[in-house]
Amino acid sequence: MVARVVPALLLVACASAGNGESTPPDSKTATDAPIPLPQDSQPPADAQEPDAPPQNLCASAATCQTAIALGAVSGDTSNVKLNVSGHQAAWFRVRVSEDDDNFPGLTLRFGAKLTSPATNDYDVFVYVNAGSDLVECSTTVGTTSTNGTINENLAEWGEGTIPNGSSDSRDVSVEIRPVGGSCAATNPWSLEVQGNWL
Repeated sequence: MVARVVPALLLVACASAGNGESTPPDSKTATDAPIPLPQDSQPPADAQEPDAPPQNLCASAATCQTAIALGAVSGDTSNVKLNVSGHQAAWFRVRVSEDDDNFPGLTLRFGAKLTSPATNDYDVFVYVNAGSDLVECSTTVGTTSTNGTINENLAEWGEGTIPNGSSDSRDVSVEIRPVGGSCAATNPWSLEVQGNWL
């Protein structure tokens, strides 16, 4: 009995494959069975979803309009320094005052020195509206220099040797801008600002 059934099935299968006739929708043939994938192309049993892209730790909500006030320094007397550190993009505001209006006149000077960690790179930018006592957020001023991980910006404005008869006190905006690295909190930058730099 078994010897007769097996050849009959084989003949039916060969006939249906070679005669061009369609197979009823509810019938199954040997060609309907799923083809197993090779062992090396199947995902491992413990496969996990790919990790989400790393979070951008450099970005922050800081803007020039919401800059953090660091304090005040004199731009033409003494040499007061203010310090702050962080690890993301940042904006700060410093009030630079004119305190010596005698003859001969003195320009106001302001310096920002940023020290980056070895693993990350940041730049510092200084913004001053030299013409009027309004906050400046778009035009940078000063001379920049880089020495290793130290980036420095020195700005100068106001009267020359002859006093101009008006106050040159200004709000100075300072921007810290990440340019490379992961901005990890364990590797912070350090900012020092100074009035009347020497």
